[in-house]
Amino acid sequence: MRETADIVIVGAGIMGLSIAHQISRRDASSIVVLDKAPNVGEGSTGASCAILRQRYTHPESVAAARDGLKAHRNWSAYTGLAEPRAEFHHTGVLWMMGEDRAGLAPVYEMMNGLGVGVEIIDGATVKQRFPALSTCNTPFDLTGEVEHECDEHDAFFFETESGFIDPVSTCQDLLEAVRGKGVDVRFSTEVAAIRTNGGAVVGVDLGDGTAIDAPVVVNASGPWASRLAATAGFDYSPWTIHPIRAQVIYREWPSDEVPGPLPVVGDAAGGIYFRPEASGQQILVGSILEEDEQEVVVDPDVFNGNIDAGFRDVKIHALHHRIPSLPYRGEIAGIAGMYMLNVDDVHSVLGKTELDGFIVANGFSGHGFKESPAVGSMIARLLTGAEPDEWDTDAPIEFFSIDREPIEVGAKAVLA
Repeated sequence: MRETADIVIVGAGIMGLSIAHQISRRDASSIVVLDKAPNVGEGSTGASCAILRQRYTHPESVAAARDGLKAHRNWSAYTGLAEPRAEFHHTGVLWMMGEDRAGLAPVYEMMNGLGVGVEIIDGATVKQRFPALSTCNTPFDLTGEVEHECDEHDAFFFETESGFIDPVSTCQDLLEAVRGKGVDVRFSTEVAAIRTNGGAVVGVDLGDGTAIDAPVVVNASGPWASRLAATAGFDYSPWTIHPIRAQVIYREWPSDEVPGPLPVVGDAAGGIYFRPEASGQQILVGSILEEDEQEVVVDPDVFNGNIDAGFRDVKIHALHHRIPSLPYRGEIAGIAGMYMLNVDDVHSVLGKTELDGFIVANGFSGHGFKESPAVGSMIARLLTGAEPDEWDTDAPIEFFSIDREPIEVGAKAVLA
């Protein structure tokens, strides 16, 4: 059996559904979204920390995150759903990175100039707003060989409008929104190959032996992106983009013993980030270190989703350093997820390729969730030629194009 469509999107995670949403809300193209998982949010999206922060090195990345945050903060209006499942949690993001005021000044000027709500605050203000947090700037020695002496820091960067959202609920909302616009989303449907002819895509062959003819195929398949692209004879050269294993831990938050509120925190002294869970009963903790993004996943279909004991122990001690009143008891759990890492500059590759009709949205390096509405905007406008509106971004797709030069970053880690 052969079908036809204007656009086939491979991957029904946050990126594929965001692209479908941004196209379908302005264009009548027939869109088919395909995913081999049985349900929404079972790939990288389901394991995302879904932190909506805006601090990046380059203004183009700040703009993409800013415009993504706007959509998430106004989720009902953006999706068109009267009662969406997902709810934005406005906690703010506190950067405890050991920077001084002189170093933070240009960051403030750049982000404030882009319309992002930011402050530089002192240690007393941190303790007033978030009394559970220590302002110590001394890395904690886990070997016990060095006696810990706290150096109270006095300059911190705070994003006033940021926060987090639940990743799976967000995906479920987008699924409802795009289906309401007539988008055909199919689960348990594997794409076996992308068909090409004369240097252009002409459709996809499915695992059940059927096919869909389409002049445009969007690769939003996350950790499976390189494997899928290879079926069309395409690789991401000169970029090195592969799936890596990323771990997070969860531990109980005894709110009756440890004073709130708690923001999202980036903590250089501990090499961690953390945020409250939506229920207020747990804390989620992950790594900001490049060394924790090195475990390449050879086969994303055969994946260890369990937490490593060594990772758990190091990160939980770092959390106790930042929150000294946190009791040393309570259940600790964890999961490992995957995301596609662009080894060369930890930024995504977006847009057209040398293979006509083959569109890529890959290599997000841990930034994809927060940027997804903006990425959807960039891809949608590329394909439809539509004029921008209130839910579009002014971040230029050319900044992320596959034929760009590597973007300069201070560290090739998730913070970028």
